[in-house]
Amino acid sequence: MITKPGGARLGVDIPYERVFRFDAVAGQVPTDGVQRSAAVTFGTIATEILNELIDPGFSVRLQKLEVAFSQRFQEHDGDVVGSLIYHWQAREEYTDPAGATGPQLKTGSWIPITATYAKSIGTNTTREDVVSGYVPVASLPHAPVRFKLLAVGRQPTLSGTVKNSSYIRLAGNVIPGT
Repeated sequence: MITKPGGARLGVDIPYERVFRFDAVAGQVPTDGVQRSAAVTFGTIATEILNELIDPGFSVRLQKLEVAFSQRFQEHDGDVVGSLIYHWQAREEYTDPAGATGPQLKTGSWIPITATYAKSIGTNTTREDVVSGYVPVASLPHAPVRFKLLAVGRQPTLSGTVKNSSYIRLAGNVIPGT
């Protein structure tokens, strides 16, 4: 019997569901018990706070895509009140092993999966938000999927992180032969 990663038999379309948590928070255990991704400082240019590939190890025809993201932004200048805008995006991303010149990276277009949020942050304070829900799979019909959080501020003294309890739930069918 020929199998593919994950134990699925070639030619058999099997159901698949898995929750992925971000592993971008490796490091010391914090004193408040909440691990976060590394802080990214940003300002007046759009900056990636987190960019993570969710790869189950084989292709999945998505039927349901659920997300729950918890992001925190901090203003570090004691002289100004901060403001920022941010949003999450996603795209399909996989390696085609049978490319004309060998394996080739294939990517889809970035699509917004949340609204663009505008927030104000007081002087030397923190703002934490949670966005969650189901993403329409018509725009993202297959996994692996790459997710990223983009933010831009009105001053260069902001930072952003993503909480390790953020997750993505993929549900669908394994595509035979992948």
